[in-house]
Amino acid sequence: MKIQGQTVQKKYHKTIMLNRPDGENLELTISPLPLGFHTRLREQGIIPPAPPTRIARDSSGRPVRDSQGMAVVVSEENDQEFQIEFEKYHQRVAVIAAAEALEGDPNIEFESKKPGSKESWVEYADELYQEFEEAGFSAGDLISLCQEICRLSNLLDDHIQENGSNFS
Repeated sequence: MKIQGQTVQKKYHKTIMLNRPDGENLELTISPLPLGFHTRLREQGIIPPAPPTRIARDSSGRPVRDSQGMAVVVSEENDQEFQIEFEKYHQRVAVIAAAEALEGDPNIEFESKKPGSKESWVEYADELYQEFEEAGFSAGDLISLCQEICRLSNLLDDHIQENGSNFS
């Protein structure tokens, strides 16, 4: 792609200081997420869980029906198992985003290797999460890092605020 006759250079990064709870500052070099980041995650099986559903019933226990006679189904978004899986999904997205954004940092090296197309990205994300935890990252550290990645990737501030609590 060319803009004003110039070939666009896609390699850019930003050095950030992550303030740790112990007062130490961690210098990290991050790069923006690529355009197809979320699509690639979905293709690799990192997808949000669907809440369980049940048939809506009236006060006498009979199924509630819509205008076409079909039973009305309601989502159980407060289901505890669903909430746990939903939290895991957001943790996986956050750690994969962080690892991808940190790929260009010469001072950061992950023991977990990015899987090929046949290997499990869910396991990879869980291994990355374990690495971040063992390195002493807190939920706040991960949220701060993800917010910086979102800013650098030009993701909307509304999106950050809406989903920020899910990165913990």
